[in-house]
Amino acid sequence: MKRKVVSYFMLLTILTLTLVMVCFGFGMRRYFYQELSNSIKSHAEAVPFVWAELGEFTSEDLIRKSDEVIKAYQMEGISLTLLTRKGDPIQSTTGYLEDHKVSIDSKVLSFETVYKIQDPMGQRNMTVYTPLLYQGQTVGVLKYEMSLAKTDERIFTLLSWGLAACLMVAFVAFVVSLRLGNSIVLPLKNIIRLTKRMAEGNYEEKIQEEYPYEAGELVKMLNYMADEITKSDRMKNDFISSISHELRTPLTGIKGWAETIKEPDSVTEEEMKFGLKIIEEETERLIRMVESLLDFSRYQSDRMVLSLSPLSFDQLVEKVSLELSKKAEKKGIRLMKDLTPARIQGDWDKLKQVVINVLDNGIKFSEQNGEIYITMTASDDWVSLVIRDTGIGVRKEHLKYITHSFFKADKRSPGEGLGLAISQKIMVLHGGSLSIESEYGKGTSVTMKLPLIKD
Repeated sequence: MKRKVVSYFMLLTILTLTLVMVCFGFGMRRYFYQELSNSIKSHAEAVPFVWAELGEFTSEDLIRKSDEVIKAYQMEGISLTLLTRKGDPIQSTTGYLEDHKVSIDSKVLSFETVYKIQDPMGQRNMTVYTPLLYQGQTVGVLKYEMSLAKTDERIFTLLSWGLAACLMVAFVAFVVSLRLGNSIVLPLKNIIRLTKRMAEGNYEEKIQEEYPYEAGELVKMLNYMADEITKSDRMKNDFISSISHELRTPLTGIKGWAETIKEPDSVTEEEMKFGLKIIEEETERLIRMVESLLDFSRYQSDRMVLSLSPLSFDQLVEKVSLELSKKAEKKGIRLMKDLTPARIQGDWDKLKQVVINVLDNGIKFSEQNGEIYITMTASDDWVSLVIRDTGIGVRKEHLKYITHSFFKADKRSPGEGLGLAISQKIMVLHGGSLSIESEYGKGTSVTMKLPLIKD
């Protein structure tokens, strides 16, 4: 992986630098060659007239004045040849005239200066053609020829410096690519090692290093996931321990009284009735626990089907509060009700289960002679039921887990830790919500929201 990252990065860098050098070389050559051409053009334009006004100019006048033209327009180190408009050589600073006609570019006759690069026998030369003007007309052509050896040497020097700079850039890019490869590969190696550990069931090990960008986010998520799985496993273990204790207690009572009743002669009629009552209560307790587990299993596998029908939610709450009023009275707890009529579409049994669970928790965790406020309000398209107690409350660090399966803030409290988890799922299936606010030592407030039936 690291080798591929470095290879691809360096390939891209080398291709980019190659393209830059090619463009730089061509651009530099064009610039220097054009500069030479422009300097010759400027020199030719700066030369004053070398002849007096002649009226109508003829080719004989050009031949007659050729010495003066050559002398006036020549440049040091550059050979100059005077040509007619048709390309016939007239005179040269070298004293040598070509025996053939020179091809003249039409641009030159249109007052432009052009140049051509030639490479005879490995020696690069530049030939510049610039018009010789008289009264706004091209009467001849000045042909300048020079060697490009010094110019090419200068270009080569600059290209060498450019190549050295590119090599430095490539070296820096290589170092950066190595660091980049390490920044990608090392987190991945640690992540792979961590996921292997997690696959083996070891969730305690964490990646302590901090990585930037997406790798860092991924590491944080994996560490968080490991923490959540550890907490979930701990809650499951606590649940197994708790449910084992919860099941053992009623089963021990049932077994003990069953063995006692097997010998009716040794017990009185009153003891017989008491034993049968204990067996009945403990059996109902077992049935409730099994039902909770079955409900949880159905919700987890999305196999729960609601039996929906129009119902009065306020009447449901009133009935639940009456059923639990005896339990509240035993602790001296007063149920303060303020209900508003509300019609909803729901499953009576499932919603009753939710209200019973929330209100029962309020009674269970309230102090003696406390108060529980049951308030129902309706607004817009929703009905809200708030059950607020003045009990022991829930610690802040436990509050976000209170609706998780198998979670119990107090490990010693009875129950399976499934009531609120199941209640929340029931509310979601009804298109509503269940939210909990609590302050430790002051009480808990549970809000249930459900959509109203639209008229």
